[in-house]
Parts: sequence; structure tokens; C-alpha cells
Amino acid sequence: MTGYLGMDLPRFLAMVRGRRWLILGIVVAATILALVWSLTQPNRYDASADLLFGRTTTADSVITGGATDTTDVPERTAATNLALASLDSVAANVKPRFPGPVTVQQLKDAVAVEAQGASDVVTVSAQWDSPTKAAALANAFADEIVAMRRETAQADIQRAIDAATARVPAAPKTPAETALADSLQAKIADLETLKAATTGNVHIVERATPPDHRSSPKPLRNAVIAAVVAAILALFIVVLLARFDDRIGDEDELAALLEAPILARIPEVGRSRRPTHVWTADQDPAFLEAFEFLRLNLQLMGHDGGQVVAVTSPAAADGKSTVVGWLARSLALSGEEVVAVDLDLRKPELHTYLNTAREPGAGVLDALLAAAPDDNGDPRALLAAAQNVEHPADPESEAGNGEPAPHGRRVYTDDDVTAGLVELARFGGNARRAARSLKGAHRDIPESTLRRWRDMHADLYAEIRSARARGTSVAPHLRLLTGGHQLPSALLARGRLQQLFAQLRLDADIVLVDTVPVSTVADASVVAAAVDGVILVVDLERVRRRELLTAKKQLTNARARLLGIVINRAGIDFPVYHVAEHEFTLERGPVG
Repeated sequence: MTGYLGMDLPRFLAMVRGRRWLILGIVVAATILALVWSLTQPNRYDASADLLFGRTTTADSVITGGATDTTDVPERTAATNLALASLDSVAANVKPRFPGPVTVQQLKDAVAVEAQGASDVVTVSAQWDSPTKAAALANAFADEIVAMRRETAQADIQRAIDAATARVPAAPKTPAETALADSLQAKIADLETLKAATTGNVHIVERATPPDHRSSPKPLRNAVIAAVVAAILALFIVVLLARFDDRIGDEDELAALLEAPILARIPEVGRSRRPTHVWTADQDPAFLEAFEFLRLNLQLMGHDGGQVVAVTSPAAADGKSTVVGWLARSLALSGEEVVAVDLDLRKPELHTYLNTAREPGAGVLDALLAAAPDDNGDPRALLAAAQNVEHPADPESEAGNGEPAPHGRRVYTDDDVTAGLVELARFGGNARRAARSLKGAHRDIPESTLRRWRDMHADLYAEIRSARARGTSVAPHLRLLTGGHQLPSALLARGRLQQLFAQLRLDADIVLVDTVPVSTVADASVVAAAVDGVILVVDLERVRRRELLTAKKQLTNARARLLGIVINRAGIDFPVYHVAEHEFTLERGPVG
């Protein structure tokens, strides 16, 4: 059992939406079955008669001259009346009135006798296949109950009469015997009168009449009840399936499980098994627009200085290399300085997506070897030291920039020159952006001065660009550090990776790192611990909950920051509402 038990109302509703067709199917099937079953049942009609039970004047009260006993318990009296009305003998006496194949048991099962609350009124209900027979059966049972109660009362009185008659003296000889005989004869006369008038103290207060409508079946009611019961059962089945199902139902469940936002949804498009490079013409507009959403969401998160972002996935073939390639393309098109690093060293494909060759000396291995732990990691300081060796400054004769210091003008130091050329190289020779960046670092150097230094110190500028530009230039604003070697574990130590990323972020707005699946290979955790944030690429149709939980645990153990989720091969469509792609074609080639 690998299901995820945590569930709140939004997640439950999302689960119901995901299984809505199963729930609908169960409800519809149950409703149809209830309708069919109801329509195939014979019609039944209900009729009822009401009886009023009262207290019976007993023979003992007549003989003793006392009042009727009023100490009966109402509940016991009602139960006694119901038991009398439900005797088999009542049904047996009714049977002669209904000739045919019907049995006594069927007659008894068709009749129900119930008391109305705590009153003395008892209702006799009968159900039959015709309204006339239903009314006749209810009245027959009511009549038989009255007759049986009367016969029982008369039999009790007759026993009292017989007992009194036996006590009358045959030939009274004394005045006492004569008085006793007269008294008994008077009581016998009273008992005879009571016997003739008694009804058992039960009366039919309302006789049954044939009903106008059938009582059953009720197709509409049965269908509604079946639908409600089926819906409850279907919800229970859905929860049970979710408990044992290892798949992810929808985006809401995915985001709740990983506790991260959805950054983009990449639609599924027809592609070959071989990776298609990002410069291919006539791309699907919806596919391109999805990466524009991803780029914008990533930029809106904001980050001071260069940002290093690793892209990984829970399992292989989820499309992480595709996301890195196309995201790098989108960022470069927007003018961001991008460095793509292929750290999926077991299956490097990023150079294929970017349509470039793996050049010697321009790969990840060379960059890691260059990022020695004993270096200070600051290329600006190294270049400044090299410049001081080649161009020593003489404060008495020069201003530190190779020119005599003019009177009344600002004097720049060699460190200013080095910092200016480094920023100029970082922005690909764009003096305006370099000057703006320097001003943000509290170095106010005009654009014209930067251009003059670039021409005056051409050799130093070329050296800075060569030292700065690690990797292969793929396109304007885009460089690539290719993979292709199974690196020793020492080279993937966190400290060395952090030093490499620190050097790369100096010269780029964003560094995209393609790494191995985090749930299957340990290298991904090392990379995740060294970057600023991680993007998880998920194929919602293929991924399993256990893989996501493993990925989340690995990232948590690495203390990685999960920026968000990219859903690959999503079943969505974007409306085509943007400028044609050819108007933003990116010319590939070296950065001049």
C-alpha cells in the first residue's frame, strides 16, 4: 500500500474530479438498474381500516357489582390488542372470503396491524395487487378482529352465567336460600343482557376504501434513492482506490504532495525519438509559449546577481534535458546571459538539443579541474594581479590607465580598469549595460571611457574574455559546458561545484544545470545542494507517487530549495495569440 493518506477538502475534490467518470458511471448504472427493477415489479395498492379499542365490562364486575377495572397499563393493553389482531386464527377465518390459490400465510403477510401512538386506535393495513382487493382484505381483517373480540367477550360472559346458574339452589327452603336464589337470578339476567349487547368493546371507526394510486413500485423514488446510495458507494470506492493507487490524479494533488507551485505546463507535441534541437524552424506555437511562461515565472521570482538553477526529474525520460534546452533558448532570446551546464554525465544530451559539438577543453570536466579548491575563486583579482605585472602603475607619471593624468579630471586606478574590462566582457562588449552594472557596484565609469579602454587595452580585454568565457558559445547570450565523461566523485564534491558555480554566476544572469534524475542517482543530490534552486520536471502520466516522495526526501536531505514544478507532456492547448516565431529568430554564432 503506497497511497498517500493525507487529504483535505481541496485534495478530496481534486480526487473526485479525477475520478468523475467512474463516479458518474456507477451512479448512472445504479439509477438505470433501479428503474428497470421498479418497472418490472407488479403494482401494489395499500388500503387501511381503523379500529377503536376500549375497556371491556367484565362479568366479574357484574357479579360483584363493582366498577370496571381501570388499572390497566396503556402500553400493555396496546400490545395485547395488537397480538390479538395478529393471530393466525384471524387470517384463517378471513381465508374463506378470498377463494383461489392464495394461502393463509400470504394473507397474513399482506396485512400489517399498527397502533397509532399511545392512543386506542389501531390501523389495519392491507397490500394487494388491485385497489378493490386491498380494501376488501383490510375490511375483512377488521371485521374478523371485531367478531373475534366479541366472541371472546361473549364466551367469558357465558362462563360467568354457567357458574352463577350452578350456584342457584334448586328448591330454596329457608329465607336465606330464597334471597340467594333471587340475587343470582338477577345477576344471571344482567349477564344475559350483557352477553347480548357486548361487542368486545372494539369498533370499526373507518372502513377501508379502494386507493386511487398504487403504493409501489415508485420508479422515480427508487431511482433517486439508488443514485444517492450509488454516489456514496462510488465516493468510498474512489477513496479506496486512491489509497492503493500509486498514480497522481492531477496537478493539485502533485503540487500539494511536493509543496511547490506549478511553474509551467509543457504540452505534448509529436516528436521523434531523437532529440530535436531548439533552433529548428516551424515549432509548435503552444510549445514555445509554454517556455515563455516558464521563463517569465522564473524571472519573476527574482534573484540578486547570477542565479544557478538545477533541473532534474524523479525518473529518467521525464524530459528534463528538453526543458533545459528550450528554457535556455527562451532566456537567451530575452537578452539574459545564460550558461547551460550538462551535469547529466551518464547520458549527456544537452549539446544535441542546442545543436553544437562537444569541443575539447570546453566541457564540465575542464571547468571543474580549473576550479581548484586552493584558488581564491575571484577571476577579477587574478586578472588584476596579471595586469599589475604586465602594466605596472607609476603614480608620479600616469593615472593608472596608461595615460598621463590630465589636470582637473578623475584619475582611474588599475583596479578600475580591470573591473571595467571584466564587466564589459561579461556583457559581450555592451558598454551601456557594463556601465550600469558598475554604477550599481559603486564604480561610476562612463560608457565612453569603457569603449576607450577596450581599444587601448585590446590584449588585456581579449585575455579577460578568454578567461571568462568558459564553455562553448552556442548563440548570442548563450554558452554551454558539455558533458561526456564519468567524473570521479571527488570532482563532484560540493565545495568544488560551489566554486565553479560562483565563477559562472559572475558572468551570467542565470546558470541552468541539467543533472541526473534525483530519485535514481546520488549525483543529483550533490548538485542540488550546491545550487540556488531546483526545478523538478514531472511527466504526470508516467510518474508514480513513490518516485515523487523519494525525490522530495532526497531534495530535503540535500537542503535544496525547490523552486517549482514543470509538468511535461501536459494535455493542454495554448491559444495561438502571439507574434510569429520568425520575427524573433535568434542568429546562431559566436559572440562578437
